[in-house]
Amino acid sequence: MKKIGFLVMLSIVLLLSACSGNSGGNSTNGGNAIDSGQPKQTEGAENGESKTVVISVMNKNRFLETAVREFEKKHMNIHIEIKEYKASENSGGNGMSMQSLSLADVEKYVQSVTTQVISGKGADLILMSELPQDKFVAKKLLIDLNDLMSKDSSVDQNALYTNILKASQDGDGLYAMPLSFSLSSFQGDTELLKKANISVDPNESWDWNEFVEVAKKFKQHSESEKSINLAPISLLFDLIEGNYAELVGQGQPNFDSDLFRNMIQEIKSMYGEGLLNEEMSFGAPAAFQMMDIYSPEQALTMPKTQAYYQKPSASGNKRGTSFKSMFSLGINSQSKVQQEVWTFIAFLLSDEMQALPDLFGIPINKAVADQKFNEVLQKIENGTLETMMPKELLPDSETAKKRIAEVEKLISEAKFRSSSDMKVLTIAMEEFNSFMSGQKSAEEVSKLIQNRVKTYLNE
Repeated sequence: MKKIGFLVMLSIVLLLSACSGNSGGNSTNGGNAIDSGQPKQTEGAENGESKTVVISVMNKNRFLETAVREFEKKHMNIHIEIKEYKASENSGGNGMSMQSLSLADVEKYVQSVTTQVISGKGADLILMSELPQDKFVAKKLLIDLNDLMSKDSSVDQNALYTNILKASQDGDGLYAMPLSFSLSSFQGDTELLKKANISVDPNESWDWNEFVEVAKKFKQHSESEKSINLAPISLLFDLIEGNYAELVGQGQPNFDSDLFRNMIQEIKSMYGEGLLNEEMSFGAPAAFQMMDIYSPEQALTMPKTQAYYQKPSASGNKRGTSFKSMFSLGINSQSKVQQEVWTFIAFLLSDEMQALPDLFGIPINKAVADQKFNEVLQKIENGTLETMMPKELLPDSETAKKRIAEVEKLISEAKFRSSSDMKVLTIAMEEFNSFMSGQKSAEEVSKLIQNRVKTYLNE
């Protein structure tokens, strides 16, 4: 394995993290403070006086700034102060900042926020997207939002994707509110599969062993196209995220296990069979590819030759669709203004805020998600959709309608949250390279990862 492959993968991960937490990074002050120093936890003011809620984020983003301005117009006695760890770069007004984040940036941010919250100096509201949520929950640094939500008549839980909310829980508690999410997706090229006389049921769950059999069959029928455009390190990343609860459940690492050893052995076997690439080749034709669904527009503008399939799971662990929270917020358990913080979160769940174009991901609000899907459909029907994809590759109206139904089914079946801790992933990826190169056995690598992750989680 080339070291560059590992670094490229980390760059992609960090870039996606930047995008998910920073949709529309064209930063303006908007009356809110920008300070890279320690956020000062706010004491509740006396009756009749203004109260301040401090939000801690890696970078500011247009969605959050707009929401703060609109919230303060309707709640004159609550001021929202955004504390930004790393100053956002101006995106030139195009609505999307491709912020470059280094691994060191993320690690410093995680360490800084964790230290502040543990010491009682953390912000009232915390954007959890880049933070180790399971570690925060284990240390009782976040409050259970179920209690506040059940007492707030302004929030209709039935208007939200309740299965996403339930799967976002840690145990019986909801410690971070997902405002939007992405769906794990496995896409297949129907034309390539048809040429190879291969039939795969898109509604059936399958594991990677079964995928290997399909991939071998495809390889026999095609010399020019790949069975899947995927690098070993990319698959490792996906498998750890998809099985994070089993590998790092309740802060207890489980890498020294058959589950994890089987994962890395399967990856090495697939690589040895020539089914995985040294590195990902962007744009290369392949029968299958992993491509998460990040927005209604992306879901409907997938090339018309592509179709959705269940993503293969770890062997013997078939379980269907998983999702990832794209923008989730947790309340500091030591905050003195918890009710005001919740009032802001409830506002972010409203139709008005969920409909903002700068909210990255699929909205947690069902009606708004439906609205956004239908808006894209209408643009496809009347030919006004602005996209970089050539028009001849865009699906027709009937195909788009079919895809809406397919994605809605995927959402309804999404019961497993993919989550991760960047430090844990980095440790696993570093040791994984020595296994792929043959320097260490699967057992040696799993024990090394186990010990390093255990040390980190106990810090």
